[in-house]
Amino acid sequence: MEPASIIIVEDEQITALDLKEKLIEAGYSVPAIVSSGDEAINIVAEIRPDLVLMDIVIQGEMDGIQAAMKISSLDIPVVFLTAYSDNDTLQKAQSASPYGYIIKPYPDKELQLTLETALQKHTEYREKVEMIRYKGLGEGVPLISHEEEVSWEERSRILIVEDEIITAMDLAAELEEMGYLVMDTVAIGQEAIEKIELFRPDLVLMDIVLSGELDGIQVAEKILDLDIPVVYLSAYTDDVTVERAKKTFPYGYLPKPYQTDELYSTIETALQQHKSETERIEKIDHKITVKEEEMKIEKTAVFFIIAIITSLITYGIATRSMTWLMYLLFIPAIYNLFIVTVNIKTQPPAEGVELPFISILIPAHNEEFTIERCVRSLAELDYYKENQRNYEIIVINDGSTDRTSEVLSKVKKDFDFLRIITRKPPRAGKGKGYVLNDGVKICQGEIIAVFDADARIKPDFLSKIVPYLDDDDVAGVQARVRMYNADRNLLTKMQEVEFSIFGNVILRARDIMGKSGFLGGNGQLTRKKFVDNIDGWDGFAVTEDLNMSIKLILDGNKIRYCPEAVVWQEAVPYWKAFFRQRVRWATGNLETLFVYLAPIIDAKIPLYKKIDSIQYLIFLLFTAFVMVGYVVAILNVGNVYRFAMEAPVIIGLISTVAFFPGVLLGIRRDKVGILRTIVRAVEYWAYCLYLIPLFFAAFIHMITRKERRWAKTQHIGK
Repeated sequence: MEPASIIIVEDEQITALDLKEKLIEAGYSVPAIVSSGDEAINIVAEIRPDLVLMDIVIQGEMDGIQAAMKISSLDIPVVFLTAYSDNDTLQKAQSASPYGYIIKPYPDKELQLTLETALQKHTEYREKVEMIRYKGLGEGVPLISHEEEVSWEERSRILIVEDEIITAMDLAAELEEMGYLVMDTVAIGQEAIEKIELFRPDLVLMDIVLSGELDGIQVAEKILDLDIPVVYLSAYTDDVTVERAKKTFPYGYLPKPYQTDELYSTIETALQQHKSETERIEKIDHKITVKEEEMKIEKTAVFFIIAIITSLITYGIATRSMTWLMYLLFIPAIYNLFIVTVNIKTQPPAEGVELPFISILIPAHNEEFTIERCVRSLAELDYYKENQRNYEIIVINDGSTDRTSEVLSKVKKDFDFLRIITRKPPRAGKGKGYVLNDGVKICQGEIIAVFDADARIKPDFLSKIVPYLDDDDVAGVQARVRMYNADRNLLTKMQEVEFSIFGNVILRARDIMGKSGFLGGNGQLTRKKFVDNIDGWDGFAVTEDLNMSIKLILDGNKIRYCPEAVVWQEAVPYWKAFFRQRVRWATGNLETLFVYLAPIIDAKIPLYKKIDSIQYLIFLLFTAFVMVGYVVAILNVGNVYRFAMEAPVIIGLISTVAFFPGVLLGIRRDKVGILRTIVRAVEYWAYCLYLIPLFFAAFIHMITRKERRWAKTQHIGK
């Protein structure tokens, strides 16, 4: 088993080296010593240690408390090691939810006990989170609801379990003077359990040697399910006793004799940490409960739609009539023609003049073939303000098992503004939204740019796209997406055509109609304040970009489209991988439709935005029916199986040809010749037949899936 890794943040070099020596002797590894807050955040995010030992007064503009708040947001435990024990400093430190607070000078044993307790406590917290993720709250996860708590006073309530009467009385007097409410003092283990169950204190201060048959550790074991924090106060610090105590996940272990300020800091830290953990667990549980309800909605909707479709098809075959299909196809046909008509108008100009600092986020999982070229492409951006580089690059390495880490370490030597965040199991691989949120927690920019790990851009990309953030209510901008390997085969060429239609026609029309575009995940910019307003990306969402777009629109914000800024990405060259990618996209599209249909209808946004958003989300269903319509037409023309098509001729004609104007316009806008445009349009029509099996595959996936994970597309860099 590898030793726990601890990063030391200390600006006094001699103290830091002494600490390192002590930690190594105690069996820990110390991968780095840093002296400033900014450096600490960067190193900790990249190395991802098991714990950070942080001084409060350090070099730079950021103090240890501010740095700890950033580090704690990445779910890395922090223990403060400082000479400051005054109440103001301690209260400020609690905002970072530390796992310990050691006051200099300190005994070596106290340092070791605090670190071991912190590591054990954080392990228990992570296990709770994972248990909630897979089982839900209440199935093996102890947590007391607010309704069950007995609130006597605003003061924190403490029960003292101590068999030495004089020591207990002294403790009670000290705690009362500190402002705590001492509920009782108990000397016998069994009586302690009864009092704890009766009073439900906020914290138990527990000696290990007690009167009666049970010692303090056994008492702590008995009350684990009550989720009441325990701090040991004991003269016994031998290895056997400490190992037994650690198994009860205490919030502190203070050796006797103790200093009053050490007692106060330990209790305050324990109370704050327990409160913080409880709030985080409740928040996670609430999210998971919501997502479980959403999955029930999705499955119900899928069964409902399948029942309708099956009924319609059965009716059509039984009656040999597909007239209903003609009327159904007329809806997307009219909308497609409307979108083409809107494109006649000129797109609104970009009028932004500000040059905000931009944080570029690149989520990466097993991207050894593409990540270096991606970073080097972004590092060449010509985006400066007052002759200073006006952006940073943050790569979030999400548990990669290939050479991604090695490649990033090599590239970082060439670019000092490259920051790396490392995510490790069990946090890694949960969802792209979670990955991006880690980047948001430490980024410095007011604008967040997101690129996939296969992205390639030109140096003027930001200079072209930033002006589109031209109004306060413009929450984001999507760039034009193209394929750098479009000429590899017919499949990659069709993906280029597909994105040409999406950008040149659909997104352009939406920008014209009221800046109501959608973010596409690669080459997107969003204002950080809007991201914060919706609590970041949804880590559970299969298509986190579409999910965010809908949330931003529901809040009344605008999303623009910039055709001048182009991000080049890798088209999937093989059908199996391509179909897997599209099943994920289709699942995300349908997931968003079923979950947000009612909120869109109820939202206080213009009617045309409601209709447009619903049409966009329902597009997959309509397109699949369009392709079914063509199959029916072919069967009729070939006299294979004839269906009656009794709608007026004009409806049939429009439904048949409406597919092509948008396709032709999208291809022609890339300055493709007329003859080649026609050929590609026919090829694209044939390519779209894959939507029929995709429709059913997505439905089957939604019915059978049990959780949402980041099923990313593999990039090969060719």
